[in-house]
Amino acid sequence: MTAPCYSCGETIRLGDIVGVGYVMFGKIVYMIGHGLHSDAFRVDDWAHLDGGYVIQTPEGALFHCAEEAEMALLDRAD
Repeated sequence: MTAPCYSCGETIRLGDIVGVGYVMFGKIVYMIGHGLHSDAFRVDDWAHLDGGYVIQTPEGALFHCAEEAEMALLDRAD
């Protein structure tokens, strides 16, 4: 499996801070198609999705982003 990348060519990592469109941003907490996730979240809640990423906003809300091309790297994971 090829490592997922942002449009800038950087590899996508769990914990990266990303922008989605011009309205939302947050931290990647689950990389669905790659089986990587933060221990703080239940993956069963997102098992119905075939792929993409679950992102947590600074306010704690979670949302799904289906495509790498929709995300822009804002800050690298620690």
